[in-house]
Amino acid sequence: MKKHSMIVLIILLTVFILALSGCGGGNQSASQGSSSTGFAERPEFVWRMQVIHNPGQSDFEQNVKTAEEIYIASNGRLKIEVHPNGTFVGSMEGFQACGDGVFEMHSSWPVYARGIEYALLPLSTGNMTMDAVDKYVWLYEHGGWEIMQKAFDKLNLQFIAAEVWGTEVLMANEPFKTIEEMRGKTFRTSDPRLLEKNGVAAITLPLEEVFTGLATGAVDMAEFGNLDYNVGLGLTDVTKYGIWPDFWNVHFVTTVVVNKDAWNQLPPDLQMIVKLGFQAREFQHLTKSQYRSAIAMNELEQQAKMEFIRMSEEQWPKMRAQMYEIELEDIKTHGGLTREALESKHEFMKLWYPYKDISRWWGWGLTPEEMAGFELD
Repeated sequence: MKKHSMIVLIILLTVFILALSGCGGGNQSASQGSSSTGFAERPEFVWRMQVIHNPGQSDFEQNVKTAEEIYIASNGRLKIEVHPNGTFVGSMEGFQACGDGVFEMHSSWPVYARGIEYALLPLSTGNMTMDAVDKYVWLYEHGGWEIMQKAFDKLNLQFIAAEVWGTEVLMANEPFKTIEEMRGKTFRTSDPRLLEKNGVAAITLPLEEVFTGLATGAVDMAEFGNLDYNVGLGLTDVTKYGIWPDFWNVHFVTTVVVNKDAWNQLPPDLQMIVKLGFQAREFQHLTKSQYRSAIAMNELEQQAKMEFIRMSEEQWPKMRAQMYEIELEDIKTHGGLTREALESKHEFMKLWYPYKDISRWWGWGLTPEEMAGFELD
């Protein structure tokens, strides 16, 4: 009897010790986390993310902030390390490198990968195309998102989020008012098609070469981003004029993508956290860039560093008609996803533009003072 009792006691002590030690597992795994907070002692997944931006730019800081929030929301299970442009590869190779697994995440302009899938050009940018609101509606409601994913499938990438940019500004040392005045000049742009059709020498320089091109006179004018972004690149230091509206690279799209092999290793809850984290900041990217650009314009005007002008509007109908002919040529030449993307956009325009026109904001066409209802300084 005493022997039997001793055996029972030993069994109970063993069970108790195993319970305290996590069933013999030693230290808690990264996924188990702290018993008091639930936060992982170390990340289960660590991803490297190269973005097209550099420290000090609001776009870079936004990605860092999103990564920090994902780390918290995942209870420390997923850590995303955000690296600036050029950390692993140059700006033109980012999408391919991410798809090849050089790093797990990337954020950049898809037009840089048009050599692999030409449809990424009309999917993300283009001359005389839609504004930011139009593009968001097309992406989310008219099938644009699904076509974009088909294009990224060819690069082994999962499409996560789209940052549609606000209006760009052209940096120049001459006050160009028409495209005819640009004839024979050299224009740095991401989409040279319409410019070339109108006798402008259009060239594509990567991010790393834009400032040098302007500063040395290798190009007469350059588009790159919104005014705040261009201040960060130093473009406003070597030019006299900021020119609108953006007809050359209208409200282009920056995409956040993930290497598919890395993506498929994530459990569904972490996949959802990543999606929600980056999609939550899509619209803030637009608002922040535009507000900061308004501040930048005010400061540059106060300091008498730049003059801001708007190009003549009479030329736009003719130029849009020219662009439509170019799009039809692209459909014929490239077919495939290019055809699907452009035909989708054209069908969307048929539905959307009549509604957009009749429902336009009441202040459309008024002066700034008329919009405000009071005199502006």
